[in-house]
Amino acid sequence: MGLFGKSKKQKDPLEEADRIANKGFTGLMMKGFVPKQHRDLINQSLSSAKQAQMAASGGVTLAATAIVQSVTDTGKLVNFDPIVVIVLNVTETNGSSYQKTMETLVSKLQIPRPGDTVGLGYNPANPVELIYMGLLA
Repeated sequence: MGLFGKSKKQKDPLEEADRIANKGFTGLMMKGFVPKQHRDLINQSLSSAKQAQMAASGGVTLAATAIVQSVTDTGKLVNFDPIVVIVLNVTETNGSSYQKTMETLVSKLQIPRPGDTVGLGYNPANPVELIYMGLLA
C-alpha cells in the first residue's frame, strides 16, 4: 500500500487511470457523480490510448496498409494528442481491399493527411478489429 514509503513497483498510468475510473471506491464515486455518457467517453478515450500504446510498443504486427482518404478532428484530446476520424482504403496482407472508417488517437506530431500510407494491425484483445499503428515511411 505504501503508507510510509514509496512503492517500488512502477505502475502503468493507463491501467491506473482505468482502475481509478472503474473500480473500487473511486469507481463507485464516478458512477454516482459522473453521468453515464461522460463515463463512456472516458472509457473510450482510455481504450484508444491503450491501443495506441500497444501499437507504439511494437506489441502489434503489421496486418494491413491503408491510404488515407480523409481526416476529421473530433475535438477530443488524450495527453494533448488528438482523436480523429480517418477514412481509409485498406489493403490487407492477403490481398483483400475495402474502405474503412475508424476513430483513433494519433500523435500531434504525425497527423496523417489525405494520400498518406498508414499501417494497421490486429487488436490483441479483439483479433477481428484493426487498430491504427501510425504513418509508414
